[in-house]
Amino acid sequence: MTLDIPTAPAKADSNPARKRLVLIVDDLPDNLQVLAGHLTEAGHEILAANSGPRAIALVRNRKPDLILLDIMMPGMDGLEVCRRLKAEADSADIPIIFITARTETDDVLRGFQLGAVDYITKPFKPAELIARVRTHLELKSSRDLLFTCNKQLERISRHLRRLNDDKNRFLGIVSHDIRGAFGNVVSVSRLLADDESEPEDEAGQLLRDIGVEAEHMIALAQNLLNIDSIERGSVQMREERVESRELLDFAINAHQMAARTKHLDCRISSDRSSIRGDLTACRQILTNLISNAVKYSPEGSHIWLQATWQEDGRVRLSVRDEGPGLSDEDQKKLYRPFTRLSSKAIGNEHSVGLGLCIVKLMVDGMGGEIHCESRLGEGTTFTILLPAWE
Repeated sequence: MTLDIPTAPAKADSNPARKRLVLIVDDLPDNLQVLAGHLTEAGHEILAANSGPRAIALVRNRKPDLILLDIMMPGMDGLEVCRRLKAEADSADIPIIFITARTETDDVLRGFQLGAVDYITKPFKPAELIARVRTHLELKSSRDLLFTCNKQLERISRHLRRLNDDKNRFLGIVSHDIRGAFGNVVSVSRLLADDESEPEDEAGQLLRDIGVEAEHMIALAQNLLNIDSIERGSVQMREERVESRELLDFAINAHQMAARTKHLDCRISSDRSSIRGDLTACRQILTNLISNAVKYSPEGSHIWLQATWQEDGRVRLSVRDEGPGLSDEDQKKLYRPFTRLSSKAIGNEHSVGLGLCIVKLMVDGMGGEIHCESRLGEGTTFTILLPAWE
């Protein structure tokens, strides 16, 4: 005797509100009827089988959400049914609850070893039956959802890895082209500077400045376009002696044309301190900070650059402007990549929101600290603390 309910093959569960399918396996028709009645009243869909082989055949045709399995059955007992179902990949994850007599402790332990999740003793109480079935169906639903989410995350991860590989190949090409282009600028600027009859005049100085800046851009292309290393925080920093005064001079010279256009008064104050750090990174840090100061400074205002050795064995670098300042909310997101702040550049200069992110990364890479002090309408001061060369 069976209480088989004909159904179409199961499809992926796209409706979380559907009735859960419970397979009942027992060789006694009365037990099947009683169990089916209680579970149907609880809102579950029922399949029933009166033997182990029939149960396995039903599972292969339509996968249930849970199985209630009697241990003591003639021929193939419940333990053997459990073993076979758990040995097949398609049915291994189905939770199995054994139905057993109180005296069959050894069988229960063997059932747990084979993969059962729970057991109900005969004679069972309807409330206990429904509660245990509901609990394990909820656990099964949670596991299924987690499995689905993990599969989706795996697909997304593979897709992102492919995109990241494509991005790195593209950036490698761009980096190569940038280094080649600026290499030509360096060569031409040196050639023209050598041909100048009066090397100390303004034209000669500008040619040399162009060459220095182009060399700087070549070095930056190697570090900054390796975005994969930046994202992992693994940009390799050298340890070399960086003279504070020369660093400030380089950084301000890189922005002298923009400063002149806005009639900014840039003032430098530096002692003879030296920094233990990466020259290219130090230049990038200062040029980014000065670039921001120039962008946000009103015409005719001041920018102060300072380098001072401190007794704690660090060099303090600061860039201060008289711009519109930063709100408390803006200061919380200063170093996030691709973040636009509420303050607007005075000359509407373009920004992709990467400068301060790169600054923070490089400062951290050299074992330093960065701090910002600002109030709306009162300007902004960025302070960098880097190890001193002693």
